[in-house]
Parts: sequence; C-alpha cells; structure tokens
Amino acid sequence: MYALLFFVALVLVNAATLLSIGYYMNQTSVQQLDLINSSLKKEITVFDDTQRIDLKNIAQMTDNVDINLIFKDKLIYSTGESYYALLSTDFNKKNIKFEKAGDKRLLYLNDKLILADGNVLDVQIIKDMDREWDYLYVLSAIMFVIDALILIISIIVGYIISKKALNPIDKITSQAKKISASDLTKRIIIDGSDDELNRLADTFNDLIARIQYSYGKQNQFTLDASHELATPLAVIKGYTDLIDRWGKNDPEILNEGIQSIKNELSNMTRLLDTLLFISKSDNEMLKLEKTRFWLNELIVEVVKESNLVTHNHNIDFNINDSLMIEADRRLIKQMLRALIDNSIKYTPPNGKIEINSRSLNDHVVITISDTGVGIPKEELPHIFDRFYRVDKARSREFGGTGLGLSIVKWIVDIHGGLIAGESEIGTGTKMIVNLPIKS
Repeated sequence: MYALLFFVALVLVNAATLLSIGYYMNQTSVQQLDLINSSLKKEITVFDDTQRIDLKNIAQMTDNVDINLIFKDKLIYSTGESYYALLSTDFNKKNIKFEKAGDKRLLYLNDKLILADGNVLDVQIIKDMDREWDYLYVLSAIMFVIDALILIISIIVGYIISKKALNPIDKITSQAKKISASDLTKRIIIDGSDDELNRLADTFNDLIARIQYSYGKQNQFTLDASHELATPLAVIKGYTDLIDRWGKNDPEILNEGIQSIKNELSNMTRLLDTLLFISKSDNEMLKLEKTRFWLNELIVEVVKESNLVTHNHNIDFNINDSLMIEADRRLIKQMLRALIDNSIKYTPPNGKIEINSRSLNDHVVITISDTGVGIPKEELPHIFDRFYRVDKARSREFGGTGLGLSIVKWIVDIHGGLIAGESEIGTGTKMIVNLPIKS
C-alpha cells in the first residue's frame, strides 16, 4: 500500500514536471515567433523590401521556422514548406495558434504589416513543433519506465523492511499466546534498541505483572476464605455427628453441641458479612456518603459504647480536639470500633486503651494505643494484608479472621488518608490514622 501511494505521488510529480516543461517550451516558441515578427517589421518598410532582404536568414534566427508572405490573398514568398493552404488565413489582428497539419504539429503567428508605401502585407510565421513533442514523448516514456522500476523496487524493499519491522510484533504475539492464567510468570522479551515496540513490550510486561499480583492475591484470598469457612464447618459436622450418636439420650451433650454449632454459625455469619463488605469495596459498589460532623463527638460515642462491651479494660481519651470533618460518618465509626476491638482482643485484662485526636493543618491525626502484647517488628508491614494474623491460635480463640485491619486500611484509603502501626513486644501497639479534614 505504501509502495502504491509512493508510486502515485511519483507519477503526479512526473506529470507536473512534464506539464511544466511543455508549458516552458511552448512559451519559448511563442517568444521566438514574436522575435522573428519584430525583425520583419524592422526590415520590411515598403513592398520592394520583400525582394531585397534575405528572409531565409531571418527565419534561421531559430530552428524549424518558415515564413510566408501574402499579398492580396496570394502567397508571394515562402522560405520552406508552405502550410498556407492548411492554416488559418485570419490576418485582421495578430494571433498565435497551434494546429495539426497532416502529421505535423505547427505553432504559427498571423500578423498584418501596413507598409510606408500604403501596401498591406500579411505575414505568417510557422514553427514545426515535432521536435519538442518528440522530446516530451521520449521524456515521458523514460519517466514511465523509471516509475515502474521504482514501483517494483519499492514493493520488494518495502516488503523486506515491513517484514523485518513486523518480526518483533510476531514475536510479541507468539510469546503472548504462551501466557495463560495457569502460568503468568512468562514475560515478553524483545531484543534491539529502545524503540516503540520495546516500550510496548515493557508496558505489556508491567500489565502482566500487575495481573499476576492481583491474581495471586485473589487466589490467596480464595484459599484463606475457604480455610476460614472449612474450620467452622468441620466443627459443626463434628458436633452434628456427636449429637447424632450420643446426644439423643444425653441432654448435656445435646446442649453443648447446639451451643457450639450456634457459636460457629455466628462466626461464619460474621465472616460472610465481612467477605461481602470486602467484595463490595473491591468492586466499588460501596459509595461514600460524606457529611460534615464533629469528630470529637463521634470519638466520645465510640469510647462510651466500647466500655459497655468490655468491663475489664480501661478505654478512654486524653486529647480530643473539637473538630468538624467531612467524611462518611458510618465508615469512620466502623474504622474506630475495629481498631478498638482489635486492641481489646490483644490487651490483657485491666489493660489500658487510649484514643486521641488532634488537628494538624488541614488534617486530623487519630491515635489508638494500647498496653497489649505487641506485634513483632518484622510482622508490622503485613498487618493490613487480608487474613494475615500474627498469632493464628490467639486469633481463633478470640474469633479473629485477619480481615479487620484490611477493612480499616480500605476505609482510610478511600478517604484519602494514611495509616501506620507502631509496636513493641510486651509494651503495646499504636495505630496512627491521618485523615484530611475536607474532601
């Protein structure tokens, strides 16, 4: 296609060149006829001058020119071939015309000379244009041959170049076909300079890397969720078998089994609600309902409710700046309760949990600190990962699923904030939340 477009462009350029050359030769010939006509007017002043001057010498001022002199509609002199009978005899005014006489192409000039002795002499100056036309024909044939050769060469060279240029694309396509959901470790490798195809391959590799990461997280999430659901189901099945075998006639075993099944069903319901919340957040189905509210009043409300839930922990606040923020009140409350509940689970009885808030420029900093068991430093970077639990046995004991802090982080992120954790084993843990005051 490019070769054909190039050929068409070349043909148009050559056609314009031929037209320009033809126009130039025609204008040059017209100027030559005018020059000879002016010379005749200078040399012939009276009728007798037609016998005295050498008209052939004047005609030879340029190539292939003949002169006809007509007096009273009769041809009285001609320097060569006479085309008088074939050409126009209109001499009333000066005119230049192009006509074909037989197989000849002629350019001629007709003019009228009014002589000093009162006689009127008609002049016809004729130029044979065959040589110029033959030159144009030969030139056009040469250009056509050259254009044809260039077309063939451009198709061959274009095919070779395009095939070489498309080889990396074929390589990308071949390697991309080998990438599947079961093996996302493969990458596209393109040798050569840093061009557009290399950047395309790098972009594609980055995309595959992100897909691999997300796919891995999804698989891990599925495995963890299956594991979390498998444990209570196994417990329920075990107690169901126990009741079926021994509980029919033993009220104590029956009551114990029913109570355990109810507890496990409660855990499963809570887990499924959490998974549904995470699924909605991942699919952007949860919409923020931002309102302006007093954060300090919300903190007082959460502290009061938390003290009603537990009676063997000291939950209070020290610094609680009066501050109105713009956020989703329900989600912010859920975040605070999740952080306090987490501290309650891992803080020994009679331990202290403190929540503080203070304004910092256009942000508010909320800290929840406790005197709990603490988190090892190497575990801190992972505490916001889904289903991640530092002490799985202790989490199972308190009904933890490892999803609470991941939900907290999602709430902070969707509000455009930041969250970080600080902890020391045996001393306690501090969670630091930084939220913008306005959207």
